[in-house]
Amino acid sequence: MSQIIPRNLIKHLEWNPSGAPAGSSPPPQNPTPPQSPNQGNVILKAELAKYIQVGINGIHGQPVVISPYELDDFNNKTYDDTHVKLIESDLYMPTPKIFRTHFNNVVAAHKGERNLLHADGTQVHQGVVTEMFRHMTQAYIDIYKTGQGGVWTWLNARFVKGDGHNELDLETVVGIGKKKGKFEVDKVKLAPYLISDCFVDLSFNNQGLSSSRSPQEKYKKGENIYFYYPRKDCVARFVADSDRANLYCYGNPSDSYASLGVFGCAEGASAQNSGGSSR
Repeated sequence: MSQIIPRNLIKHLEWNPSGAPAGSSPPPQNPTPPQSPNQGNVILKAELAKYIQVGINGIHGQPVVISPYELDDFNNKTYDDTHVKLIESDLYMPTPKIFRTHFNNVVAAHKGERNLLHADGTQVHQGVVTEMFRHMTQAYIDIYKTGQGGVWTWLNARFVKGDGHNELDLETVVGIGKKKGKFEVDKVKLAPYLISDCFVDLSFNNQGLSSSRSPQEKYKKGENIYFYYPRKDCVARFVADSDRANLYCYGNPSDSYASLGVFGCAEGASAQNSGGSSR
């Protein structure tokens, strides 16, 4: 499976906070072996080499990588229209589990507890880690030049009536269906989560939803986030603003904002399991 991304979608991969020329590679900072057994080189098209390894498998069962920032020209679109544009670009929207795993990885790397790896196995420079951490925890980089800094991204999760926790199921878009306007979705019961809007710690269940309150009732960057629990027929998004980082699970899928875009995910084969062949 090849993932080919138009060049204009990876503009932010070349953004360099150190001011070094685009395309230059800063020296590694105290390189150590990757700390996740799921990490290693991921075989992908060269255009995706500087995406970030998440360390888990994605929705198609292969190691997933994620863009460092929201993608250019993917803002101001509804939930469904964002899915369509991503899939047509051979990408997909991060699930809550993928995004929160990545978020926790960035937090740990910012604290010096681990390294982050690009898809090609090279280490993410510590300066970039710091920029990503700030962007994900506060109103920082204004990706879409709207006056609203910080992460604003859709997440791949729709909450529908079902037999899961709080009588809800989780729908994940995995492709475009044969009928026009229809998606291929994976529908499963929602696992237990907090039925409360509150500050939560950084742990999450197997679907990326919170089940543990934060011991702190005030926001502390890199220690907690604010969780808005799932409501029927709503979708998820993650937003970092001037107040705090938030996981919203009650978004209107018909919303579209100039500041709301999306991170891109792609999958490839793990190098140690690929026999060295590219795909």
